[in-house]
Amino acid sequence: MTLEYLRLRITTPTRPIEPGRGFYQLEEDALYVQIGLFDTRNRFFSYLESETVRLDFDRNARLIFVELSLPRRAWSVQDELEFPEVIEMADIRWLDFRETIKEPTVTTNRDRTMVRIRYSSDRAERNFYLARTVVAQVDSKDNLVAIWVERIEDDIAGREIATFRKRCRKGWAVTV
Repeated sequence: MTLEYLRLRITTPTRPIEPGRGFYQLEEDALYVQIGLFDTRNRFFSYLESETVRLDFDRNARLIFVELSLPRRAWSVQDELEFPEVIEMADIRWLDFRETIKEPTVTTNRDRTMVRIRYSSDRAERNFYLARTVVAQVDSKDNLVAIWVERIEDDIAGREIATFRKRCRKGWAVTV
Protein backbone atom coordinates (compact mmCIF):
# COMPACT_ATOMS: atom_id res chain seq x y z
CA MET A 1 0.00 0.00 0.00
CA THR A 2 1.30 3.46 -0.90
CA LEU A 3 0.73 6.23 1.63
CA GLU A 4 -1.38 9.10 0.34
CA TYR A 5 0.08 11.63 2.82
CA LEU A 6 3.17 11.71 5.02
CA ARG A 7 1.78 12.61 8.42
CA LEU A 8 3.84 14.58 10.93
CA ARG A 9 3.44 15.53 14.57
CA ILE A 10 4.78 19.04 15.10
CA THR A 11 5.35 20.36 18.61
CA THR A 12 7.41 22.92 20.49
CA PRO A 13 11.15 22.55 19.77
CA THR A 14 13.08 20.51 22.34
CA ARG A 15 16.61 21.09 21.07
CA PRO A 16 18.62 23.45 18.86
CA ILE A 17 18.60 23.21 15.08
CA GLU A 18 20.58 20.14 14.05
CA PRO A 19 23.55 20.34 11.70
CA GLY A 20 22.71 18.97 8.29
CA ARG A 21 23.87 19.10 4.73
CA GLY A 22 23.25 17.57 1.31
CA PHE A 23 26.12 15.82 -0.45
CA TYR A 24 25.77 14.80 -4.07
CA GLN A 25 27.74 11.58 -4.57
CA LEU A 26 29.19 12.03 -8.05
CA GLU A 27 30.18 8.39 -8.59
CA GLU A 28 26.76 7.12 -7.47
CA ASP A 29 24.56 9.88 -8.97
CA ALA A 30 22.73 10.14 -5.65
CA LEU A 31 22.05 12.87 -3.11
CA TYR A 32 22.77 11.98 0.52
CA VAL A 33 21.34 14.33 3.13
CA GLN A 34 22.50 13.87 6.69
CA ILE A 35 20.37 15.37 9.44
CA GLY A 36 21.95 15.59 12.87
CA LEU A 37 24.80 13.47 14.17
CA PHE A 38 25.12 9.73 13.91
CA ASP A 39 25.43 8.75 17.56
CA THR A 40 23.59 6.58 20.07
CA ARG A 41 20.55 8.89 19.89
CA ASN A 42 20.37 9.00 16.10
CA ARG A 43 20.77 5.42 14.94
CA PHE A 44 18.64 3.98 12.15
CA PHE A 45 15.38 2.45 13.30
CA SER A 46 12.87 2.62 10.45
CA TYR A 47 12.20 4.06 7.00
CA LEU A 48 9.76 5.22 4.33
CA GLU A 49 10.67 4.71 0.70
CA SER A 50 9.74 5.09 -2.91
CA GLU A 51 11.62 4.01 -6.00
CA THR A 52 13.93 7.06 -5.86
CA VAL A 53 13.78 8.33 -2.25
CA ARG A 54 14.47 6.71 1.07
CA LEU A 55 13.79 8.51 4.37
CA ASP A 56 15.53 7.02 7.44
CA PHE A 57 14.36 7.61 11.02
CA ASP A 58 15.70 7.06 14.52
CA ARG A 59 13.75 5.26 17.25
CA ASN A 60 12.18 8.59 18.27
CA ALA A 61 10.62 9.02 14.81
CA ARG A 62 12.97 11.85 13.83
CA LEU A 63 14.30 12.06 10.29
CA ILE A 64 18.06 11.37 10.26
CA PHE A 65 18.93 10.72 6.62
CA VAL A 66 17.51 11.20 3.12
CA GLU A 67 18.76 9.42 0.04
CA LEU A 68 17.60 10.65 -3.37
CA SER A 69 18.77 8.16 -6.00
CA LEU A 70 17.41 10.12 -8.96
CA PRO A 71 20.45 11.53 -10.86
CA ARG A 72 20.53 15.32 -10.79
CA ARG A 73 20.54 15.46 -14.57
CA ALA A 74 16.93 14.19 -14.26
CA TRP A 75 15.91 16.91 -11.77
CA SER A 76 13.59 19.46 -13.33
CA VAL A 77 15.21 22.92 -13.42
CA GLN A 78 13.13 25.93 -12.31
CA ASP A 79 14.89 29.27 -12.55
CA GLU A 80 12.46 30.93 -10.12
CA LEU A 81 12.83 28.25 -7.42
CA GLU A 82 13.54 29.97 -4.09
CA PHE A 83 14.35 28.40 -0.75
CA PRO A 84 11.70 29.23 1.90
CA GLU A 85 12.45 32.46 3.74
CA VAL A 86 10.36 32.18 6.90
CA ILE A 87 11.35 29.00 8.72
CA GLU A 88 10.36 28.00 12.24
CA MET A 89 11.94 25.66 14.75
CA ALA A 90 9.92 22.65 15.87
CA ASP A 91 10.15 19.11 17.14
CA ILE A 92 8.98 17.02 14.18
CA ARG A 93 8.04 13.36 14.52
CA TRP A 94 6.98 11.18 11.60
CA LEU A 95 3.91 9.03 12.16
CA ASP A 96 4.24 6.30 9.51
CA PHE A 97 7.00 3.75 9.00
CA ARG A 98 8.01 0.84 6.80
CA GLU A 99 5.63 1.91 4.08
CA THR A 100 5.91 2.75 0.43
CA ILE A 101 5.49 6.41 -0.37
CA LYS A 102 4.49 7.94 -3.66
CA GLU A 103 7.15 9.14 -6.04
CA PRO A 104 7.92 12.82 -5.45
CA THR A 105 8.56 15.49 -8.04
CA VAL A 106 12.10 16.79 -7.86
CA THR A 107 12.99 20.34 -8.87
CA THR A 108 16.24 22.26 -8.62
CA ASN A 109 17.75 25.65 -9.33
CA ARG A 110 19.92 26.30 -12.38
CA ASP A 111 23.24 25.42 -10.68
CA ARG A 112 21.73 22.39 -8.89
CA THR A 113 22.83 23.49 -5.42
CA MET A 114 19.28 23.38 -4.08
CA VAL A 115 16.55 20.76 -4.44
CA ARG A 116 12.85 20.51 -3.59
CA ILE A 117 11.49 16.99 -3.13
CA ARG A 118 7.74 17.53 -3.40
CA TYR A 119 5.25 14.93 -2.18
CA SER A 120 2.02 16.88 -2.45
CA SER A 121 0.48 19.53 -4.65
CA ASP A 122 -1.30 20.94 -1.58
CA ARG A 123 -0.40 24.46 -0.54
CA ALA A 124 2.50 24.69 1.91
CA GLU A 125 1.35 26.60 4.99
CA ARG A 126 4.47 26.48 7.18
CA ASN A 127 8.20 25.75 6.95
CA PHE A 128 10.23 24.00 9.66
CA TYR A 129 13.92 23.29 10.07
CA LEU A 130 14.86 19.63 9.91
CA ALA A 131 18.50 20.78 9.95
CA ARG A 132 20.38 24.00 9.17
CA THR A 133 20.07 23.60 5.40
CA VAL A 134 17.11 21.19 5.29
CA VAL A 135 13.48 22.32 5.60
CA ALA A 136 10.14 20.54 5.74
CA GLN A 137 7.10 22.27 4.29
CA VAL A 138 3.72 21.19 5.64
CA ASP A 139 0.09 21.80 4.77
CA SER A 140 -2.65 22.98 7.15
CA LYS A 141 -3.10 19.42 8.50
CA ASP A 142 0.63 18.90 9.21
CA ASN A 143 1.13 16.59 6.25
CA LEU A 144 4.45 16.87 4.48
CA VAL A 145 4.31 18.88 1.26
CA ALA A 146 8.04 19.01 0.46
CA ILE A 147 11.58 18.61 1.73
CA TRP A 148 14.04 21.33 0.68
CA VAL A 149 17.82 21.01 0.73
CA GLU A 150 20.07 23.98 0.01
CA ARG A 151 23.83 24.37 -0.37
CA ILE A 152 24.34 20.91 -1.82
CA GLU A 153 28.02 20.00 -2.12
CA ASP A 154 29.55 17.71 -4.73
CA ASP A 155 31.25 14.73 -3.11
CA ILE A 156 33.60 12.06 -4.42
CA ALA A 157 34.03 8.78 -2.55
CA GLY A 158 32.19 10.17 0.48
CA ARG A 159 35.08 12.47 1.46
CA GLU A 160 32.98 15.60 2.06
CA ILE A 161 30.28 13.84 4.06
CA ALA A 162 32.97 12.10 6.15
CA THR A 163 34.62 15.46 6.87
CA PHE A 164 31.23 16.93 7.79
CA ARG A 165 30.54 14.06 10.22
CA LYS A 166 33.98 14.36 11.79
CA ARG A 167 33.58 18.11 12.30
CA CYS A 168 30.16 17.58 13.90
CA ARG A 169 31.47 14.90 16.27
CA LYS A 170 34.35 17.11 17.39
CA GLY A 171 31.88 19.90 18.09
CA TRP A 172 33.41 22.26 15.56
CA ALA A 173 31.20 24.93 14.18
CA VAL A 174 29.60 23.61 11.03
CA THR A 175 29.22 26.43 8.55
CA VAL A 176 25.92 26.91 6.85
